[in-house]
Parts: sequence; C-alpha cells; structure tokens
Amino acid sequence: MLAIAGAIVPIFLLILLGFAFKRAGFPGDGFWGPAERMAYYVFLPALIVRNLAAADLSVLPIGRFGLAIAVISIAITLVTLATRPLLRIDGSGFSSVLQGAVRMNAYVGLAVAQALFGSEGLVVGAFFIAIAMPILNVICIAGLAAFAQNGKADFSSVPKQIAQNPIIVGCAIGWILNATSLPLPGMVNSVLLILDRATLPVALLCVGAGLVIGLGSARITAIFATCALKLLVMPAIGIGAAYLLGVTGIPFAVIALFTATPASATSYVLASQMGGDAPLMAGILTAETILAALTIPPILLWATTAAT
Repeated sequence: MLAIAGAIVPIFLLILLGFAFKRAGFPGDGFWGPAERMAYYVFLPALIVRNLAAADLSVLPIGRFGLAIAVISIAITLVTLATRPLLRIDGSGFSSVLQGAVRMNAYVGLAVAQALFGSEGLVVGAFFIAIAMPILNVICIAGLAAFAQNGKADFSSVPKQIAQNPIIVGCAIGWILNATSLPLPGMVNSVLLILDRATLPVALLCVGAGLVIGLGSARITAIFATCALKLLVMPAIGIGAAYLLGVTGIPFAVIALFTATPASATSYVLASQMGGDAPLMAGILTAETILAALTIPPILLWATTAAT
C-alpha cells in the first residue's frame, strides 16, 4: 500500500498545484485552454506513438483484455441506467451522471501506470485507451442524444469523431509501426521523446486547473451517486470481469486502475455542446478527482492481491 500511495500522491499533488495556479491567476487564464489542447492533440499522441511503436505486444492477452474492456463498458452503462429512477433527476442532468459514471481520465491513468509499472504500464494503458475510447464515446454521445433536453446529436458523425480523435490516431500509428516493425528515424524518435516528457506534467496541471469550488447542494445526491458508480462500482466490475476472463499481471492492474480513475474533462465539453447539464458535470468531475486520490490506492492493492 505504501508503494502504491507513494506513486500516486505526487500525481494528485501536481493536480492540486494546477488548481492552485489557476486560482492564483498564474500564468493567466489565457494559458490553460491552449495548454490543454497541446496536451491532448500533440503531447499525448506523441507519448502513445513512441511507446506503442517500441513495445512487445506479443505478450499482451489482446483477446481477453479487449473483451474485458467491452464487458466493463456495457455493464457499467446498464448499472447506471438502472439507477435513474432512484436519482429523480431530469434528462440533461442524467446525461451528465452517465458520462461521469463511464468515462475515464487517460492522463491520470497513464501517469499512475507509468509511476507503478514503467514503460510497460504506459503501453498497456495506451492499448486500454485504444479499445475503450471508441466504445465509451458512442455510449456517451448516445446518452446525450437520448437524455439531454437540447441534445441534437448527429450519429452519422460518430465514426468521424472517433477517426479524428488524436488519441485514437496516435494508437493507430503506434500499432502500425509496431506491427510492421518499421523503426522510427533517430531524429523523429528524439522529437517524440521530448514531447512525451511534457505530456503528463502539462496534462495533470490542466486537470487541476479545471476543478471548480462549490458543488451545489441541489445536486449533491447526483454528484456523490456518480462518484460511487465511477470510483467503486466500475472498478469492482472491472476487477471481476478481468478475473473471470483470465487477465493477469500488469494488464489486470491496468484494468483496475483505469476503471478507478475520475471521468475526463471531455465530459464537460460534450455536456456543454450537446445540451447536457454542464454545471453538474463540472461538479462531478471535481468531486471524482478529489475522491479518486483516496480510492485508487486501496483498489490497486485489492487488484494486486486478486491477481496473485
């Protein structure tokens, strides 16, 4: 537990530092939006391409791992839908609950995976993202279209959104380079390495800058119900599915880790654009990020014990 906590605490301290910087007005409000876009569109894809291209994917249980991710995504969606009558919340609010319960924060997941398992953790984490992200994007967009009051989703655009997602593109490039055994030119690899090193510090500071104060008592039940679904129920489903499907070792731990991360800031963007409850989404993201610092260590300890 001490080793797990020692790896995780610095990550959440960096998130807290980003929050403090934003509250202090440093380096200025105009910094955070471009920094987040750089992390999402440039730094993170560079990290994924470089690590996937050089990884030994033959040791990954690709079939069982991918099936576990699909089962987890569908199961947590069904569980969340079943809770709607209990929450007594309007459609736009429930669309934010759904996003908060099923989405995962790639930045936090990759940072912890690297801290605990090194480059192998990054590779398995990138593979997790490559499988989970298309599934969860479809689920969340469908949920917004079904429940949000002003949602005007164009489902024909979903494949285009997925194909243009920079993380998916990075995974595809890394996978192709790996499968074809094409070496990265030395200069290109050096540039990717520099960009790679900027990814997690900048991304985690941006996560902190996006936190809000004042969750709003009127929606407190929905916020903490979503936290329970995301930070407790989803990891339990993830560990159970991985165990039953025979996933072991680092892939098992990565499933437990990513299912235990808070939701991603993309949730807020989608809620704003598609008629969801954006203020509720901001409250959910903040509460989940704070509580995840407490829930991730015991969940990883549980996963480590179950895997042995």
